Amino acid sequence: MTSLVTGATGFLGSRAAAALCARGDDVRVLVRPTSNRRRLAGLPVQYAEGDVTDRASVEKALDGVEVVYHSAALYELGTANPEYMERVNVGGTENVLAAAHERDILAVHVSSVAALGPTGTQPAVEGHWRQDMPRSPYEATKKRAHLLARSMAGSGARVRISMPGSIYGPDDPSLLGTAHKFLFRGLPVAIGARLIMSFVNVDDCADGLVRVAERGRDGEEYILVSDTATFRQWFETIAEVTGKRPPRYYIPDFITWDVGDVARRIVPGRPGRILRDAIAMSAGENWSFSGEKARRELGWEPRTLRPGMVELRDWYAEQKVKR
Repeated sequence: MTSLVTGATGFLGSRAAAALCARGDDVRVLVRPTSNRRRLAGLPVQYAEGDVTDRASVEKALDGVEVVYHSAALYELGTANPEYMERVNVGGTENVLAAAHERDILAVHVSSVAALGPTGTQPAVEGHWRQDMPRSPYEATKKRAHLLARSMAGSGARVRISMPGSIYGPDDPSLLGTAHKFLFRGLPVAIGARLIMSFVNVDDCADGLVRVAERGRDGEEYILVSDTATFRQWFETIAEVTGKRPPRYYIPDFITWDVGDVARRIVPGRPGRILRDAIAMSAGENWSFSGEKARRELGWEPRTLRPGMVELRDWYAEQKVKR
């Protein structure tokens, strides 16, 4: 099996490439000439230089490929260039899926639960869709890319859509990874005690993508979530595995959002933009999703939050030893 992974130098894409190499695939990765390839070091992959925004390079990379895993996306809260995010997340998706369709190549599109929109307190399943205004350029572009993939699947393209929840794990460069750095040190005060998030470990998410290709069905969508937790449960799980005291005080939501709204208006530059998007996507909203369909149909068995936090704790300890 020859597989192509886009976004392979990233957090999830590199794990997907590793999972495919481990099962014996011939793995090709589409990478920009300037991309940092450290996450791929030691993997027996074939490099195809190009960019998802460049249709010709995508077509060249797809030569001889049987499955493409499209994980390339610009994940950035507070972007200063929403037009570029649109070109990557939406235009790049169109380039990859259309080029794959022309060659009858199976495409696993990596969307996000962010495309589906916030939920109630009960876990939502595939088919959930919030029509209201997206809360950030990232959410907006992932929503448009998801609709594009769904439309192509409806027109006969061999497209399967995965929707990961909040992906976490060692070496996470995202805002969630930054949050974990602080949480693992211990915090006396926290926010959002009752807000709900859906989690998935990065290696389990990569395994889910492979299973979507192996056992999924064309035109189907699969939420990749191991479990949900309130912020309080999340923080207390980290405190439990680290032996640190959990937050003793939680700032009421209405104060958090009011203060945050003022702060985002006065904090200049990128920090202010990040704060704006983070607050907009979290303000009073739950992101509660179920991964039951993936478990049932794909035989997917992701780890739950506690063992995932134990693994992350051990990784942080190892990094301290290395330093």
